[in-house]
Amino acid sequence: MKHINTIKKLSGAIAVTAAALMLASCGKVKEEQFGIGSPTSSSYTDDDLVWVDNFDQKKLDTDSWMYEVHHPGWVNSELQAYVVSDENIYLKDGKLIIQPVKNGNAYTSGRINTMGKHEFTYGRFEARLKVPRGKGFLPAFWMMPADESFYGQWPKCGEIDIMEVLGDDVNKVYGSLHFGEPHTQKQGTAQVFDGNFADDFHIYAVEWEPDEMRFYVDDRCYYKTSEWFTKRSGFGEVSYPAPYDQPFYMILNVAVGGVWPGNPDEYTQFNEQAQMVVDYVKVYQKKEGYNSDVKKPETAVAKVQVKEGNIASNLGGRWSLHLEPDGKATADLTDNGLTVKTEQQGNADYSVQLVQSYIQMVKGETYKYSFDAWADEPRTMKTAITLPNNSWKRTFGDVRVALDTRKKTYTYTFTCNETSDENARLEYQLGNTDSTATVHIQNIKLEHVKNVGPVNKHPALPDGNLIYNGQFQEGEKRMGYWTVDAIDGAKVYATNENKIRELKAEIPATATNISDVKIVQKGIKLTPSSENVVRFEASSTVEGKIAVKFGSYTGEVEVNGSKNKYELTFIAPKADKEFDFEMDLAIPGGVVTVDNISLKENILLQNGNFDKNMISYEVYAHSDATEEHEVDEGQADKFVAVTIDKTGGQDWMIQLMQRNIELQEGKKYKITFKAKCDLKRDIMLALQRDGLQDNNWTPYSGQPTFVVSDEWKTYEHEFEMIYPTDSKVILTFSMGAVNSNPINRRHTVCIDDISLVEIK
Repeated sequence: MKHINTIKKLSGAIAVTAAALMLASCGKVKEEQFGIGSPTSSSYTDDDLVWVDNFDQKKLDTDSWMYEVHHPGWVNSELQAYVVSDENIYLKDGKLIIQPVKNGNAYTSGRINTMGKHEFTYGRFEARLKVPRGKGFLPAFWMMPADESFYGQWPKCGEIDIMEVLGDDVNKVYGSLHFGEPHTQKQGTAQVFDGNFADDFHIYAVEWEPDEMRFYVDDRCYYKTSEWFTKRSGFGEVSYPAPYDQPFYMILNVAVGGVWPGNPDEYTQFNEQAQMVVDYVKVYQKKEGYNSDVKKPETAVAKVQVKEGNIASNLGGRWSLHLEPDGKATADLTDNGLTVKTEQQGNADYSVQLVQSYIQMVKGETYKYSFDAWADEPRTMKTAITLPNNSWKRTFGDVRVALDTRKKTYTYTFTCNETSDENARLEYQLGNTDSTATVHIQNIKLEHVKNVGPVNKHPALPDGNLIYNGQFQEGEKRMGYWTVDAIDGAKVYATNENKIRELKAEIPATATNISDVKIVQKGIKLTPSSENVVRFEASSTVEGKIAVKFGSYTGEVEVNGSKNKYELTFIAPKADKEFDFEMDLAIPGGVVTVDNISLKENILLQNGNFDKNMISYEVYAHSDATEEHEVDEGQADKFVAVTIDKTGGQDWMIQLMQRNIELQEGKKYKITFKAKCDLKRDIMLALQRDGLQDNNWTPYSGQPTFVVSDEWKTYEHEFEMIYPTDSKVILTFSMGAVNSNPINRRHTVCIDDISLVEIK
């Protein structure tokens, strides 16, 4: 079964921004260009060497290296198959040779790694090598985490690219970090002005320390950075220096073709000049170790102030028309309004785009956005407000606007929940839609809203959990959002040992009341009178009780030496107001641990009617597929609409998902949902195991398919959970190819009223 573990890792950066570039010569360093020094002294010495492979044996040392086998197109649309072959990977004259081979229209190459054999956290990682020359070659010396699931799929897990050189530009080397969600990269380059990286050996290295990454060529540091992060969309940022605080392994490979280097041309030779030749790989680590308890450096974030009145301009001079190569349009941008005549809509919504830049958006502030618009014929467009200084996140949109031939006023109120940005962009996207009809826009207003009434300052996380940082891995010292109230002599802290993050409370014997040591999270608001469930894991070296308090509710559990899972249910207060969540931990003389705290409404599936927009849901799209989604307002309620341009070649390549659903062994369940589509097609349903760590994606529910068409219809499926109880089940609606037949016609699948209930 194909599954959601399909996000492909980039083996190289896709784009280089001017701000990220740093230029050096490996022969003559221009210090004024980057101010690091020439050459740069390293704090590592020969005494710090902990591992080396000089490749002076007869065959590759398989106690140190593992061969990788992958089919063509596995990542980045690359052409090669990675195979185990003495033709592609071999040792000669004390060197490792990785040789791409062309057989007709097929290509093979080599890729090896040290996963499970040599994995390190921090140090200097160094290789002396020569790169191949020729269009389409991309050699790399790089690193990936041993457990890619610990922080989440790429790029959240992190990637360190120590050396990448394009085969048709062999005088420039790239050093990069990939991380975050959305995908973010930090990148520097070094350039040889005399010679190149293909004709001679050069030494490439990264010095990875808890608060800094330094990239070297021939002992010249050409780039360093301390800026990185990891998080899941809608959740808090994991405490720095994540994701670069876990074991990584090393990789050597030569890719052929793909997104970044392009494909080989008629001049590309698959002889000795196609080889990557590696003299050695070395790893150094400091004997005194590394202190990972470091603070994230402060960055120069603009202190944007709230502006009153209309901060969007109707002046034609403030607007510009942006066209991609496949989009053709003209615009009449006057002070009386904006008119766009589209000749060719292009393949993306931004192929035809009206933009106004330098609008100041402030985090936490609420805005009212309105405009008048109409079209010469009924059609749709999109509008959005993006944040260029914040990885182009949308603080509003993309919102689909249905235009009529009559002028209509469109009004929206939203809150900027992202980092403030003084360079925000207001956009109208007219590409890749249902019509090329001329569009007219007037009276654009974007105003700060003052008295908007009470605001829920503690909304549910995307998985429905109302407890923030329940895994104790966010904020300063991993204690973000929590307040500790403890008597003298107690120690309460979040651990970070061997990737174990949990709350640990060392309770003095002088504790006389269970509330003498407590952790509190303030300002939580539940749906009045709803049934809710608290779940957590806990242990204690001394048997005793832990209490949970919320409003007038108090619940207790017995804890002992082993870590167990606990569950308490209660009815929320009738009052529609905020309360504090409290856990009392004072077991005299005990060491108490607590982890994975959640507080959710006691239902199997969260937000099934999409009243809370996309909370608890996410949409996955493979790189071969194209989709966009939004929660749309129907005539009576909300529903999710997934608009698909390309399905990709497999059913799993587009999925609507909800995680962390519990199915109990021996129980029967029924799932019900409504769906429609403007194109008659199949969609597939599954409640399946999360196989991110072990690639086991067992579909507990089976994989029923349903035919959807242009009218809302209710569908249902019953099944029995015959497997052991699983609290991390994933619900997936697969909307990719049907029976492996791609659909490349634009269509929209709508889903609503999802319900999962136990059959008594």
